[in-house]
Amino acid sequence: MGRDEMSGRRPRVTVLGFDGQPPSAQARRALAEATLVIGNIRHLDALPIPESARRIYAGGLASAITHLALNEGPTVVVASGDPGFFGIVRALRDQEIPVRTLPAVSSVACAFGRVGMAWEDALVVTVDAASDGSDRGGEGGRGAGRSVFDPSLGRPVSSLRTAANLCRAYPKVAVLTGPGAGPRELAAELLGKDKSGPERTLVVAQRLGEPEESVEWLTLAEAADRHIWGDPNVVLCLDEDRASAPRSALVAGWAGPPGGWALPENAFVHRTARITTAEVRALVLARLAPRPGSLVWDVASGSGSVGIECARLGAAVIAVERDPDSCERIDLNATMHGVEVRVVRGQAPAALLDLPQPDAVMVGGGGVEVIRAAVNRDPRIVVVTLAAIDRVAEAKQALKASGRKVDGVLLQSSRLAALPGDAHRFAAVNPVFVLWGERA
Repeated sequence: MGRDEMSGRRPRVTVLGFDGQPPSAQARRALAEATLVIGNIRHLDALPIPESARRIYAGGLASAITHLALNEGPTVVVASGDPGFFGIVRALRDQEIPVRTLPAVSSVACAFGRVGMAWEDALVVTVDAASDGSDRGGEGGRGAGRSVFDPSLGRPVSSLRTAANLCRAYPKVAVLTGPGAGPRELAAELLGKDKSGPERTLVVAQRLGEPEESVEWLTLAEAADRHIWGDPNVVLCLDEDRASAPRSALVAGWAGPPGGWALPENAFVHRTARITTAEVRALVLARLAPRPGSLVWDVASGSGSVGIECARLGAAVIAVERDPDSCERIDLNATMHGVEVRVVRGQAPAALLDLPQPDAVMVGGGGVEVIRAAVNRDPRIVVVTLAAIDRVAEAKQALKASGRKVDGVLLQSSRLAALPGDAHRFAAVNPVFVLWGERA
């Protein structure tokens, strides 16, 4: 129960969700009492609005708030689906406008229902985190596809790129689209410049609940070639090989990585002495800060241990490795840990040219030219591991490009080791230099 209900003061604004179905008795009463009804023309023309009520076809939140402020009587705002889910309810509450909500079925639930698929294990992302809930309605928003401020990065990021990274990393993602960031733009972002994106199927559900409703299954290439879609629409991005995997978690969405991180070396298939140790990996992961929606490059990946750990922590990952046997190990390790890692076989820096924009880069080898190439793509951070002290100075200089703040440590660790007679000692592990350059 909200504060307004507890105080006995009934909110004068009712936000009515619309999904194409006949309105409930409660919704009809709200409309009958309204002196003002705000929404897009398609919704208002489908609802029983009394002649005594003014109709305003508002196309944005600012316009709606102005009309709300000027109207003294009961007001109904009509929005698509569930207006409390990435919709206008939050925006109105942020303006200290008390509301009550009569939600309809979420477009995400409706889309998954149309294809007969459970969705408690799906991720849901909007391409506009600052959604105004207008025109499109309750889910998504007119301003979709623009940059939004990410407090963890301290800068704006592209919401479309973030959505694509989630689609790269997870087998079942629902994307609430908007103008400038619809099925075509999402497919193009996933395909990339080299048209070698992940194997994904897009289900585009258009105008759900309306007479013009359609649900289409498309490849990324098919979606990228098509320019016109019914509005509003929601996109389901599916890895069909993994989308129906059994789910035992009690938490909807992504429940986080199973177990801990900085896993022991024997958790990965690797060549002897050719793997980032757990102690070094722990620090590298802390600096890379992988999370859902981010993209990490793991360059000179070796066994893929760093990239796979980033994927376990929710990031999309591209592993770049020149050795074909190592590429096979990365694929095997990713499968063993149940994560998606795109493996690019090639020699850096040339192999980096057409890759999608990274948020963080790990450079495990390849020399100073690889570091410069990574820095030139302007990720938030580039992390470098080195075994030889001779290379530290040039690596530091390469990381300082574009005014980056450079820091680093020499990691020296000793592990508990058994001796005869139930005795123990600490055995030294080879020292490693870890440097990183962060955007200032």
